Amino acid sequence: MKRPKLKKASKRMSCSKRFKIKKKVNEHKRKVRKEAKKRPVSRKPKRDIRIPNDAPFKEDILREAEQRKQKREDLRKQQKLDRQKEVAKKRKLDDQGKPIKKKTEIKEEKKVKTKPKKPDIKNSIRSLCREVNKVIEAADVILEVLDARDPLGSRCVQAEQVVLQSPGKKLLLVLNKIDLVPKDNVEKWLRFLNNQLPTIAFKCSTQVQEKNLPGVGKKVNPGCIDVSKGTVCYGATSLLRILHSLCPSQTEAIKVGLIGFSNTGKSSLINTLKQYKVCNVGALRGTTRIMQDVKIDDQIKIIDSPSLVVSPDNPPVNLFMRSAFQSDDDVLDSVNKILKHCDKQQVILQYNVSDYRSPLEFLDLLAHRRGLLKKKGVADLEGAAKLFLSDWMGARLCYHTLPPASFNSHIDCDQTSAMKEVVNCKILQDENKKNIKGVKNPTPASSIAFHFSHITNGIINENEIKEQSEEPTDLEGDEEMGDEEDLSEDEENKTPKVIEQSAPRTETVKSVSFDKPAEANDDYDFNADFN
Repeated sequence: MKRPKLKKASKRMSCSKRFKIKKKVNEHKRKVRKEAKKRPVSRKPKRDIRIPNDAPFKEDILREAEQRKQKREDLRKQQKLDRQKEVAKKRKLDDQGKPIKKKTEIKEEKKVKTKPKKPDIKNSIRSLCREVNKVIEAADVILEVLDARDPLGSRCVQAEQVVLQSPGKKLLLVLNKIDLVPKDNVEKWLRFLNNQLPTIAFKCSTQVQEKNLPGVGKKVNPGCIDVSKGTVCYGATSLLRILHSLCPSQTEAIKVGLIGFSNTGKSSLINTLKQYKVCNVGALRGTTRIMQDVKIDDQIKIIDSPSLVVSPDNPPVNLFMRSAFQSDDDVLDSVNKILKHCDKQQVILQYNVSDYRSPLEFLDLLAHRRGLLKKKGVADLEGAAKLFLSDWMGARLCYHTLPPASFNSHIDCDQTSAMKEVVNCKILQDENKKNIKGVKNPTPASSIAFHFSHITNGIINENEIKEQSEEPTDLEGDEEMGDEEDLSEDEENKTPKVIEQSAPRTETVKSVSFDKPAEANDDYDFNADFN
């Protein structure tokens, strides 16, 4: 009978036991390494070279051996220094032990030390004049794009005269942004402008997308989107029909140039006709800097141009609203000039603020209304001013101007009749009526009345740009004329006047006694100043 085999003991153990053993082993190895570092490494001393005394040239051999030993030590020291430098570079330390600064930090320090260079506005103005002249020379038909909110302020006399004086060129007006003006106001401006040049009512498709824009032939669900606001354009079919009628034949193509001041919608008009985003569009002034050719179809090629240059001889309001080089330093002054000519009650209703007594108080109310606050609840007046100006220059705010009762036109009757012969005026009027009916216009109560409409002078020839930048003269009021006259008189007679001004002015200061009680007449009346 065989003996039964005994079972071998299992080597399996619990996890806690295994981890404890592993932990003890690691601690033992760590202790061994730590003690080994403390003990010095036992090295056998190197024996010197033993040369017998009878050997020839013993001194020379010993001298060479000493030189080789010195070279090895020097090489070892040099390698040690090299390793230290590499470690210092890795730790981003320079030779003196200070942390090495990054390139971005060095650039920021340079920006703080050096004053920021101002852009050369003179060269940019000249380049804009050159580009506009190129567009006028290359185009057969010129379309001047006007802002329907202020058509007279967005017209340029100099550009129209250059186009009308050049033979063979045709000039038409495009009244853009008709959806931001009451319907009666649009009809009045169309009648006023049609007496001088053929005018087309237009509304661009302002919906910014990456590729496609909903155009004339595309259907939009009216239940989801308000088709009269932003998504669908009006006036594109009538404009393309007029441009096709101006072509000499079906095989020959024409070039159409767009001119106008900043933020009138030139690039948006091209995107609307093309039904594709081909031109950069933005709320910032002067987005377009160079001319750009866009082919609409086989017969029409449109040339986009930068904004016209505003002359410094214009009123300050026109400079603030039409200039492409307006700086951010005088935004408060711009708001002050604009609010001076606006209907106060409509501004209050539009921005839903309480009654204000000054432009600064209006900006303070607007900043609190929109949440533009700094530390400790202080209102950000500059931010509120930029917000107001962006609404005013963009396509959000509705305001309107009225056509003037009497206007001295710079266009002759012969030129007007020559331009009207090219276009069928009856068909144009019918098309304009259809376009106005389709657009949802604001009511007169929801649109701000702007009581200033002045034609804007521009610069077409770059030689007219003055060498020294002059500040714009205030043509609206003569508040500081008295001071200017005094200064001119002082300049005529310099010697006696300067002596008189150099003497210190003595002003009578009223003495106040704190010992005696104040009289009844000296009491401060708060109600008098508040009212």
